[in-house]
Amino acid sequence: MSDPRGDRPLRFVNDEDGERGRGLILVALLARTWGVTERDVGKTVWAEIGLGRA
Repeated sequence: MSDPRGDRPLRFVNDEDGERGRGLILVALLARTWGVTERDVGKTVWAEIGLGRA
């Protein structure tokens, strides 16, 4: 997933009643590994998810 807005930092939930900020929590729980790549314009969040039992 890429975000062209470089002014938006990665956000995790900080308001349990809020409607945003849970996407990266799901990525962290489901992905084998994940990270962020800075781009000339914005950033890209990438993840590797397994397809079966290891």
